Parts: sequence; structure tokens; C-alpha cells
Amino acid sequence: MAGKSIDVAEVIDRGPMTGFQITLVAWLCCLMTVEGFDMQAMAYTAPAILKEWHVSRAVFGPVLSASLFGYMVGAFALGAAADRLGRKTVLLLGLATFGLFTLAAPMAHGLTPLMTLRFLAGVGLGAAVPTGLSLNAEYTPLKVRATTIGLMYVAYNVGAAGGGFVAGAAIPAWGWPSVFYIGGAAPLLLGGLMLAFLPESVRFLLLTGRRPQEAVRILNRLRPEADVTDAAQLTVAAEEKHKASPASLFSDGRAGMTLLLWGATISSFMAHHFLTNWLPTVMTDAGLTLAQAAVVGGMFPLGGAIGSFVVGAAMDRRGLTMVALSFLLGAPFVITLGLAPASAVLLGALAFLAGFLVLGGQLGLNASSATLYPTFMRSTGAGWSLGIGRVGSIAGPIVGGILISTGISRPLLFVIASTPLVLCTALVLALGASVRRRGEAANSAKAALDPAAQPVR
Repeated sequence: MAGKSIDVAEVIDRGPMTGFQITLVAWLCCLMTVEGFDMQAMAYTAPAILKEWHVSRAVFGPVLSASLFGYMVGAFALGAAADRLGRKTVLLLGLATFGLFTLAAPMAHGLTPLMTLRFLAGVGLGAAVPTGLSLNAEYTPLKVRATTIGLMYVAYNVGAAGGGFVAGAAIPAWGWPSVFYIGGAAPLLLGGLMLAFLPESVRFLLLTGRRPQEAVRILNRLRPEADVTDAAQLTVAAEEKHKASPASLFSDGRAGMTLLLWGATISSFMAHHFLTNWLPTVMTDAGLTLAQAAVVGGMFPLGGAIGSFVVGAAMDRRGLTMVALSFLLGAPFVITLGLAPASAVLLGALAFLAGFLVLGGQLGLNASSATLYPTFMRSTGAGWSLGIGRVGSIAGPIVGGILISTGISRPLLFVIASTPLVLCTALVLALGASVRRRGEAANSAKAALDPAAQPVR
């Protein structure tokens, strides 16, 4: 293909999924598994830390939210760095950051140092995870892109669930610091492997004009049959010429849709992190052992891992209606967690079913945020939705800690935890109606401009 012009974007977007791309997605799923473990490490260790340090639930809430706040800061502050430094560079720096600060967590003596270390670990996650999602989107074909991103979120839930089972075995044997040692060593090991085997984004290399020979090598690994030479002219087709900005999320009649999406995302994240961060602690207060409570806590994201497949597949057919239904059906299972007797088996089963619906709906909502906007602003729309949603993820653990510290009954606590899900259901239904109205208006406008589309009278 000497001297021939090759549109790399077209090769990737329209081509089949190859072993090279499957391997890359597998690496990124490992990233999300490590993230899931780390994000839940604090929740699984909280009962043991509260007991050892003799601190109240109310003052511990900000510690649980610290990594989530750090994630939001890292995503907003460092996300753009990947456009300058490269996807791989920022992803590896993020892995190293949250690995090192997670390893340091057991060295903290007091709530403020622990909260600071968890915040800094979250900043690393905020840099690594969105960058990994971008790398996935830039390497996978259009027809399977949503599926591969969905797999990454499934991997997150697998990691979060696995953390519960690991903590249930490790804490009784070696104490709560062991969970952070495992959670800190894993991303450092993964980062070392990714340094050797993860490719840089070929689109980034071409758009920035860096390392053109590396881009040729990557394309030959991606499509060996192409036999690309150094003389080939590699290009990336220009995107739409519009400039995306946060203001564009509110232009051209998108303000209502954007606000409904943000409200739904905040509500779902609030319920999600209220439950995942305080469920193990509440279960120990109900009479379960630390090991049993950690396993029950792990059943919630395990249900989410499976629910993500089911709800995602149903969403392809029924759209946002299925997402709303998932949240609505999840609320009664959350309430039942507060009414059931202190049986590890029963509570574990209920946590699994609640996670199946709540986290399955969460994935559907996350996927929707990447499809509701035009191509030129899709990343901006999805990024801001997930970033704004962190307001809910930060508030959830804090509100939960305040409520638990008041001595509120377990049944009432879980009734309150379910209310954001009901609100989210209403917001998602309104969002679906807004999207349908925009689609109908667009079709009407197209018909008005195209005489051939007018009905014959």
C-alpha cells in the first residue's frame, strides 16, 4: 500500500473486531475490575475501622466520599491532559497514583489523613478510567462499541463484588489494612503490564503527528492483511466541524434533555453509593459478622454485573423505558433489605436482586448519556453527565452516615435509600418523552425541507 491514503477511522469503525481489539478491551476490563475493587475497599473495611478507631458513622461519611470527590476532580482536571499527553500516558499515571495512595491508606492514623489519601487515590482513578473509556471508543468498531463499553462496566461490578469476598476472607485473617495492600498492589502490577503491552491510541498519534512509524506498526497489528508501509498516507477523517463545549449541552433545545439526564444520573448515583458504601456496616449492626457483612455487600455489585447484561440487552429493544422500569423494580428490593431478618443467605439474595436492577439500570443510564447527543458533542455530553453525577455519589455516603448516626431504624433507613430510585424513575421517563419529542420534531423538520418526503395527496 505504498503511497496509498488510508482513513484509519474508517478502517476501525467499519471493520470487524479483531484479536488485537479483543485483547485491548480485555486490558481495559482489567482496569475497571481494579477500579471496582478499589472504589469499594473503603466500604468493606469501614465496619472494622469504625470498631478499631471508635468513631461515629456521621464523621466517617466524608471518608467514604473522599475518593468519589477525588474521582470527580481527577476527571474534570486531568481528562483534557489525555488530549495533550496521550491516552496511554495519562492512564498509566492514573493507575500509579491511585495504586500508591491506596497502598498508603493503612499508614494513616486518624480520619483526616485517611480522607486525604482516599481523595488522592480517587484523583488517580478520575484520570485513568475516563481515559480508558476513550481508548476503548477509539479502537472498537461502531457496531460493538456500546457492547464493549458495557463489558467494562460489568468488569467494574465484578471487581466491586470480588472485593467483598476478598475482604470477607482477608479481614478476619490479616486485618483491614490487608484489603488496601491488595487494592494498591493490583493497579501497580496492572500498570507495569500495560506499559509493556497496551498500545497508544492510533487516532491520537495521527491527529497530533507524533510517532508516525508507531502508528504504522499499530495499524499492521490491527489489520495484518493491509500490509501498510511507511510510505502510506494515514489519515483520520475529520469529525463534524462544530465545536463542542459545555454550553452546547444547552443549545438547540437540548437544555431540558440535559437537565433531566443530569438529575437522573445524580439520583441513581446517590442511591448506588448510599447502598454500596454503608451496606456492610448496616449488616454488622443487624447482627452479621464482619465476614458475612462483607459478602452480603459484595452480592450487590455481583447482581449488578449480571443485571448489566440483561438490562443492556433489553434496553436495545425498549430504550429508556427499560431503564426506568429497572430502577422502579429495584426500589422494593432495597426496602426489603431493611425488613428481612438477619440471615446472611436471605440478605445476600436480596442484595443480589437489588444490585441486578439498580446497577443494571445504572449501566443503561450511563450508556444513554453517550447516545443522546450528536457525534460532535457526544464525549462532552457523556463526560459531563458522569461528572455531574458524582455529586450524587459524594452525597450518598455522607447522607447515609448522618442518618445511621441518628439511630434510625433499619427499615426506615432503606425506605429513605429507595427514594432516589423512585425519583430517578420519574426523571428517566420524562427524559424518554423529551427524546421522543426531539426525534419527532427533527423528522417533521426534515419532511418540511424534503418535498419527496411529503405524503402524496
